[in-house]
Amino acid sequence: MSVVVFHAYEPALPGGFVGVDIFFVISGFLITSIIAKEIADGSFSIATFYERRIRRIFPSLFVVLLACIPFAWILMTPGQLRDFSQSVLATGTFLSNIYFFLKTGYFEQDSHVLPLLHTRSLAVEEQYYVLFPLLMLLLARGRHSVTVAVLALLAFGSLALSILWGSSHAMMNFFLLPSRGWELLSGALLALVFPTVRPFLEDRPRLRAGIEVAGIVGLLHGLLFITSHDPFPGLLALPAVWGTVALIASMKPDRMAGRVLSSKLAVGIGMISYSAYLWHQPLFAFARIRWGVLPPVALVGLIALTLILAFLSWRFVERPFRNRQWLRRGTVLWLGAAMIGAMAVVGGIGHLQKGFPNRFDQQTLALAATAAPSPRRAECHTEGVDYRRPSDGCIYGTGTPTWAVLGDSHGVELALALGETLGSRNQGLLHLTFSGCPPAIDFPYDNPGCREWTNDAVEYLELTPQISNVLIVYRAAFHLYGEHGPLAHDLAALHQGTAPLFLRDRTPEAAREAYWNGLRGIVDRLVTAGKTVYVLGPVPELPVHVERIIFDTTRSIGDRSDAPGASVDFLHARYDAINARLAEFEGPHSEVVSISETLCDSDMCRATQNASSNYFDDNHLSMAGARVVVDGLIASGRLPLEETR
Repeated sequence: MSVVVFHAYEPALPGGFVGVDIFFVISGFLITSIIAKEIADGSFSIATFYERRIRRIFPSLFVVLLACIPFAWILMTPGQLRDFSQSVLATGTFLSNIYFFLKTGYFEQDSHVLPLLHTRSLAVEEQYYVLFPLLMLLLARGRHSVTVAVLALLAFGSLALSILWGSSHAMMNFFLLPSRGWELLSGALLALVFPTVRPFLEDRPRLRAGIEVAGIVGLLHGLLFITSHDPFPGLLALPAVWGTVALIASMKPDRMAGRVLSSKLAVGIGMISYSAYLWHQPLFAFARIRWGVLPPVALVGLIALTLILAFLSWRFVERPFRNRQWLRRGTVLWLGAAMIGAMAVVGGIGHLQKGFPNRFDQQTLALAATAAPSPRRAECHTEGVDYRRPSDGCIYGTGTPTWAVLGDSHGVELALALGETLGSRNQGLLHLTFSGCPPAIDFPYDNPGCREWTNDAVEYLELTPQISNVLIVYRAAFHLYGEHGPLAHDLAALHQGTAPLFLRDRTPEAAREAYWNGLRGIVDRLVTAGKTVYVLGPVPELPVHVERIIFDTTRSIGDRSDAPGASVDFLHARYDAINARLAEFEGPHSEVVSISETLCDSDMCRATQNASSNYFDDNHLSMAGARVVVDGLIASGRLPLEETR
């Protein structure tokens, strides 16, 4: 229920996602208790174990996936349906944690419209249970103390890895089994020592009560005080994980937490909890795809619908499939294999068909085709420690480059668009952009290669006298205040933003000041080297992905071909503080170049105009949009170019 509340409305329970970590401990404890008992009495069988897992996991999961398909077909854009199909394939093969690690982030702005994002926890659990029973059988040949020691060693190794990865490999840390295994192993270790620990605590009621209170405090700390901005798991997960261990070890049904958790309501929720977990995210995701931001009454209604569907799934899907008289082992194993195959086929077809774009009319598809990034993006935009050297940067236009574009991914399309214009004047441009990299000339950043590349790029420009003009393009709003999507309809929160991703050991204000100092250092060095520097103002971000506007068939194609994007209130909340600081960069050889006059009017910035999309997602200009911006800046004189030589 904590996860359900978190996905419904994050501010209501900021650490609600920690419910998954609590579940991992419970799962490790319960299943290890069963395995250890069966190994001890000689009845354990790998085939029987996997049969139980199939009976427990597959039927309801398969029903939920089947229920999602028609809604995905009706409501999703081609890009969304392609991604959904990929996630169906990954979910069916219990690799969705790896898929979402490679594809997205759990807390990113588009995560709330991903129907199967929550299956990442099922994948972690099932990957663990592919290996764990085999390990237990192997260790059963030795002494009990050796089994405990080996599992403890693995648990502490996994915890150490989770701490080591921390924020430097945040997505790996969050999604993958090696950094999550210690949570399941914590429950497993408790199961192995429980017969000794429980009597020990029974004989010491004050100690037992103290441990119970500590367990409650640990759980509440995780649910109430951890947020999506904290590096997690790792040390921050310890209170919730070990609090769960403490609570299981110590609580009694007639004391404190035991009275609550053994009540009819709690037991009833627990009984349908698996199905509730499966249903909630698709319900929220498809509702948000259709209606956008949901009011409180809709969220309460969806939670109620989640519980109703969960009860029906438990009653008519889960219970029948657990009936061994109705379904024998062989049938269950064959059905499990068939379900995996069916999900793989459905997902594979959706991927190969690229989300079935022919569901839409030709005018819509023509508009969507303009929402395209630079064809040189993969080749010329760089990232990582093995980055493309500035001396090998792409050159657009003709002849020796006299211009350069320096910055992050917001400069990619603008570089090519400006290069095209310069090429028509027999001039050239050097493209220098690094993915997700702020002006980190003098501060460290966990983005591998970012700081080194920034210094290399600035030094290269300093030593290249023929480049006399540099356009600096950074997505300042993201670097300073985080992603905008989840806050797009909360202007107060949007103005405050979240902590920057760099310099986490400093206050957000200090980190932001380091950003401005870094940008000032770059501008000053380039001006000193004899360059004219143009600092581009913010590219207006859209509250939603532009595909959601283009493929919104509830509106006419005319409305979608000239569609509003961000409101003026959004723009003020997001950019006023940034624009005020950028004004400080005006000087004899440095200018701040605003593009809002090109894309925006007094009330709104345009997502699409003249049957063309200005964006290819919710914040990057498309090539069409970049050309509109460059043409507008040149025509207005804000970006002066020399005459053709």
